[in-house]
Amino acid sequence: MMKKIPYNSAAPILAHCDFSPEVMASINPDAAPLALVNQLKEEGYFIELANFYAHALPMREAIWWCIQALKLRQQAWTAIEAQLIEACTLWVREPNERARREIEQQLASLADDRAPKWLGLAVFWSGTGSIAPADNPVVMPVEHLYAKAVAGAVNTAAVLPEWQGHKPFYQAVFKAAFDIANGGKGSAEQGEASCQALQD
Repeated sequence: MMKKIPYNSAAPILAHCDFSPEVMASINPDAAPLALVNQLKEEGYFIELANFYAHALPMREAIWWCIQALKLRQQAWTAIEAQLIEACTLWVREPNERARREIEQQLASLADDRAPKWLGLAVFWSGTGSIAPADNPVVMPVEHLYAKAVAGAVNTAAVLPEWQGHKPFYQAVFKAAFDIANGGKGSAEQGEASCQALQD
């Protein structure tokens, strides 16, 4: 059992993951989370594994993991996107409403196919405050909406901007996710060199 994913069965997590019928047919929902993680990785279901980790980790840990993943592609981000990633990092360390709203304001100028935007949405949809305009009645996000944004950010960063490094990228991010799941900080630095070489 992983410290931050204290479930005996993966079923409660899978209920939120929206896996395809093909993938669901190949896995045992009642398997322990670690067993499912290993199966998804061994069978090359990387998109699904990122989705699973995004939903399995607690909210702040999931967003922290997303930040570590995006750091692997730091040369791919614009100055504005790098600033957004830094703002999200500060928010995870010290969550507060003002910072969350400031992150929201940075999202409008970013395209939907940019991973940093999905990271910012994960913070905005974190469930720590309303997602309606600031002066409007409170509207809270649906459960696990932040996790869908985390998975979107990680899976988008794996392939866009286009490069040849998606496999070592996934290897590094899953190593970071496993470390976070076991109570570590999930630093992506060890995977950074291999990903960096593919970007140069």
